[in-house]
Amino acid sequence: MDLSKAYLNTLGDAEAKKLADLRSRLPLITAKAREASAEAAAVPEGGFTLWRVRIEEQSDASDIVLLKYLRAEELDVDKAQERVVQTLVFRADCKIDELAEAELPEYFQGHDFITGVDEGGRPIMISRFGGMDIEKVFGDAEAFVRYRAKLMENAIALLKFERGAPEDLTQVHDYSGVLTTMFNSNVKNGVTAISKVFSEHYPEFKGKTLFVNFPAVFSKPFQAFAALMPERTRKKFMILGQDDHLALFEHLGPGLVPDALGGLLREPRSQLSGPGHAVMVKARDTADVAALELVGAGTVAWELRVCTYEVSYEVVFAAQGSGEEEVIAKSEQGQYLKAEDGVVAGQWTAGSAGSVRFRFRNECAWFKRRVCACRAELMS
Repeated sequence: MDLSKAYLNTLGDAEAKKLADLRSRLPLITAKAREASAEAAAVPEGGFTLWRVRIEEQSDASDIVLLKYLRAEELDVDKAQERVVQTLVFRADCKIDELAEAELPEYFQGHDFITGVDEGGRPIMISRFGGMDIEKVFGDAEAFVRYRAKLMENAIALLKFERGAPEDLTQVHDYSGVLTTMFNSNVKNGVTAISKVFSEHYPEFKGKTLFVNFPAVFSKPFQAFAALMPERTRKKFMILGQDDHLALFEHLGPGLVPDALGGLLREPRSQLSGPGHAVMVKARDTADVAALELVGAGTVAWELRVCTYEVSYEVVFAAQGSGEEEVIAKSEQGQYLKAEDGVVAGQWTAGSAGSVRFRFRNECAWFKRRVCACRAELMS
């Protein structure tokens, strides 16, 4: 079904009538929710919200929310109505708005990152599964659902709910360190439970989902599972191989990717906030990156890394109108920057206008390329 006209900024006449029909049913929807749940019954008149949007008030934001339910049910107003009822009951009974502010147990912490928004304005949620204590994280299915729902709520909070603005998320699932032995019945039960919650109560929030460091052994089962999905959903999934940093950086700048995944984002966060640059360096070759143009004197902060193996590097400054370069920083002769060294950073003050460049040399490899990341910004 073509749902391209079921968005507020592209709303067609037929879709507008469906939206008006669903909105006219809101008194019935909220009444049904109150009948079904004591917690929902305690919500003040006119006080029902979905993702902090008052759905009973006429606004672009509430139209955007209602259209999500219509698209999820392929414009079937009766089904969309019932789905909104069930979501209001679910959120009231599970106190989802409070959950968004709740503190997680320690074993749920440190696996997930909400790193900002991508170039399209979609919030980025990155989850790393290899370091989880499987027994603790998946041992209680209800606790696992609350953990994942909290993350979803925190990411959705970055959406603007404005006409024409992004309405979904970019998600990255990192499988480095994941073993087939981890997939026991508790994991299956937890994944099944959260998939049900997300499919029923978080409609149309799934945007691009990247599976990185995805084990080859999982590929065939995943493809079989994906074949059962609607094509519109299936197109949102992308599988990236082991250490395929360059492919990942085509979707997310390295400044939005945690350093543990080969990116530049560190905790605590540095002063730099840009997406950065990625470059592939062929074996026995050199690659230059023009990272920053200065219109005058100023202090520059810079960061760089190699994602796998090793390289040598230089950070240089070329003053405007001069053919000569000044070396800001470099690896020592015979001493290479290695992937496990993580991010190298520094500051330098330029005395004039000019350009800051990064130079990477892949001197050790005969065949394998290197992927490097870097960024430089003027400090205010």
